[in-house]
Amino acid sequence: MIPLTTMTAAQPTTNPWLASLYAGLATAIFAVITALLFQAELLVLYIIAFLLIGAGPVLGYQIATRRLGNWGPIVGGILGFILGPLAWLLWPILVGALSREHSIGRLLLGSIIGIIVGILLFLISVSAIGQNPYTIGTSFTLLCAGWGGACGAAMAAWRSL
Repeated sequence: MIPLTTMTAAQPTTNPWLASLYAGLATAIFAVITALLFQAELLVLYIIAFLLIGAGPVLGYQIATRRLGNWGPIVGGILGFILGPLAWLLWPILVGALSREHSIGRLLLGSIIGIIVGILLFLISVSAIGQNPYTIGTSFTLLCAGWGGACGAAMAAWRSL
C-alpha cells in the first residue's frame, strides 16, 4: 500500500509597499552619501558611493523578504551603474541575469516606472526648492529614492508570478 500524503508549502509573500519603502530608503541613503561626497570632491569615494546606489533596491528587497545575503543580484546592481546614464537600462539586465527569482522584463518595467517616478520627484523638488545651493543634491536623492522604491516594489509584487 502506498501512503498518499499531501504537503502544502506556502510561499512567503512580501508586501510590495514594505519592499518599496526599504528599497527606496536604502537607495536614498547611498544617494545622500554620493551627493555629500560629490560636494567634498573625493572622486574615488564618490564613484564607489555612486555604484552602491545600484545595490540599494536589491538590498531593500532582501531586507523586506528577510533573505539578506544573495550576492549575485547585489553585484549585478553595482555593475549596472557603471555606465551612469544608461543605468536604468543596464541595471535590470544584470540584476535579472544574476538572480533566479526575477525576470529581466519585469525588472525593466519596474525600472522604467521608477525612472518616471524619480524624474517627477526631481522636477517637483527643483521647482519647490528653487535656487538653493542644495537643490541638486536633494533632488538627486529624491530621484534615486523614487527609482529604487519602484524597483523594490516591482521585485516584491512580481516575485510569485
